[in-house]
Amino acid sequence: MIATAYRVPEYRMPISEIHTMLISPELQAKIDALEDENLRARITRVIRNPGKKLATNEEIFESMLSSHLMAKEQRDRLRKWQDDEVIAFAQYFREKRPDDYAEFLRQEHEFNEIDSGFAWGVRQLIMQWMPDLDFSDCSELFSKFRDYAKSQQA
Repeated sequence: MIATAYRVPEYRMPISEIHTMLISPELQAKIDALEDENLRARITRVIRNPGKKLATNEEIFESMLSSHLMAKEQRDRLRKWQDDEVIAFAQYFREKRPDDYAEFLRQEHEFNEIDSGFAWGVRQLIMQWMPDLDFSDCSELFSKFRDYAKSQQA
């Protein structure tokens, strides 16, 4: 006869209880005071997540809020590209690399996507056009240029 161990089933909290787990009133007030509805929802979802946590609810709140504020500050620092600047880059691109310019327009129109290696080459051209440009600003100009390319009919 083979002996089998009898295991007492673990108690698992039902999903309905997980989503009603208490957050301290003080922390809930901090969460409710946030203006960004998506941020409030993300923080609440992470805090109420049933997985093992390596931080307290308050630490999770502070970390997520801090990350959100840093990302917002970075977005606010991005250069706001004007239409005439985007057009000026398009002209520079067309003059420096006419075949690549035509290929860029083709890829954008036909695939709504730019080959990654080709995109990297265009970003390098942007950095050649404006050597002291921050990479985030370069990416923003690249995005604006893609919008411009979409508006151009081949």
